[in-house]
Amino acid sequence: MADSELKRRTIRGFFWSSIESVLSQGLGVIFGIFLARMLSPDEFGLLGMITIFISISQVFVDSGLSQSLIRKQDCSATDYSTVFWVNMVIGLACYLIIWFASPYIAAFYDNEQLVPITRITSLSIIIVSFTLIQQTILTKDVDFKTLTKSSLAGTVVSGIAALALAYYGYGVWSLVWRSIINQAVRSAVLWANNRWKPVFSWNRKVFMEHFSFGSNILIISIISAIYRNISNLIIGKSYSEKILGYYTNADQYSTMPSSTFTSITSKVSYPVFSELQNDTERLRQHASKITVSMAYISFTVMFGLAAMAKPLFGVILGEKWLPSVIMFQALCFAYSISPIHVVNQNIMKAKGRPDLFLKTEIIKYGIFTPLLIAGAILGIEVLIAGIIIFYWAGYLVIAAYSKKLVGYSLKNQLYDFLPMMLVALVPALITWSLGLIMKVSLLLLGLQVILFPSLVILISVLFRLPAFYEIKAILANKLTVSNFMKTFNPE
Repeated sequence: MADSELKRRTIRGFFWSSIESVLSQGLGVIFGIFLARMLSPDEFGLLGMITIFISISQVFVDSGLSQSLIRKQDCSATDYSTVFWVNMVIGLACYLIIWFASPYIAAFYDNEQLVPITRITSLSIIIVSFTLIQQTILTKDVDFKTLTKSSLAGTVVSGIAALALAYYGYGVWSLVWRSIINQAVRSAVLWANNRWKPVFSWNRKVFMEHFSFGSNILIISIISAIYRNISNLIIGKSYSEKILGYYTNADQYSTMPSSTFTSITSKVSYPVFSELQNDTERLRQHASKITVSMAYISFTVMFGLAAMAKPLFGVILGEKWLPSVIMFQALCFAYSISPIHVVNQNIMKAKGRPDLFLKTEIIKYGIFTPLLIAGAILGIEVLIAGIIIFYWAGYLVIAAYSKKLVGYSLKNQLYDFLPMMLVALVPALITWSLGLIMKVSLLLLGLQVILFPSLVILISVLFRLPAFYEIKAILANKLTVSNFMKTFNPE
């Protein structure tokens, strides 16, 4: 594929993936704000207790097979149907396991409410298994316009339903049904807009081909899901539902922007890197460009949110959520490096080296394990400090291997993203210091909302940062009325 065509597809993918993530996550934040004002930290904590079990099950459903399908350049109907039926069987099996395990989960937390909550929430596992191939095909084709429709519809419908349930006093069940309805609506939209349909075909040779690649991804994803959610388990078991509720909301609101940028980076870079898997020099150049752009966006947004955290929580969510502020700020700093993780991970996958991916993950979580133990014993502050160390030390580990594969060394990566980090850090510190001399109020929030982006733009223009002008050009070119209307109309 020519550079011009690849660049066009990359920009198109970046734009639509950004629209999908920003709209769905942005609306999710809005609905979440209203739900946080209507519900208590304890109710958020209840759902947080079972997150780890749902997350691990969804990892098993995929089993890394979708990543193999994306990497394979000539997938047939047999490839897709084989993986589809595997996903469905595993999804049903995981649901049944959680159904029978729910009394033991409730006993672990000493809370009988968790039995029905776990059994109903885990219905989302079956829905996800039914939809994975549709998502995979669209991602492989860089068709993020259809994905935008599905995610936006799911977010809006589930958000409205959750608010109605919360208003009528259904408490934690409003959060449970929000999750299920979101997945169901997304699935319905994807099936309605994608022409692919499964056939009753299963090929053992095809399955083994994809599983040989996906097995390493599966192990990595299981480990990642366990460690990503084990904080909830430790807090829920060692402390209280209320503290877990504070942490859950802090994690939710810091994860939303972070997962948006990580998702954009992954969806855009992996198909592109896969096409360039045999052209190392071009792959390295694209990795560098994506790193610079995503670092600029990620650091700016995450540091800006951390700087404005106190009035954001106090004014928008209500003063009952102020204990979440310090947790939120720390997690924003931890997660800001996540998109750069993904660039390096996708280099390994595109080059057909999931074994290196697995090796780096084992090293990372080997570092994290003693930090988790210390957090369980010494307190939640130590636990959150361990999360920060894990993400940043983990990046250093995984970045070292990109030099071996494509010549994109840790030194080159630091050269790419450290200036972007400083552009965000300095305005963030100035904005945060404003909160030291003013009380939490709508006025403080308004001043910080104006001050931080103004400083970032000023510095970007003064130093003529290419990332700023490139993102500005993409937005200026794409954000037109005609392009926006095309989002909801097929070409």
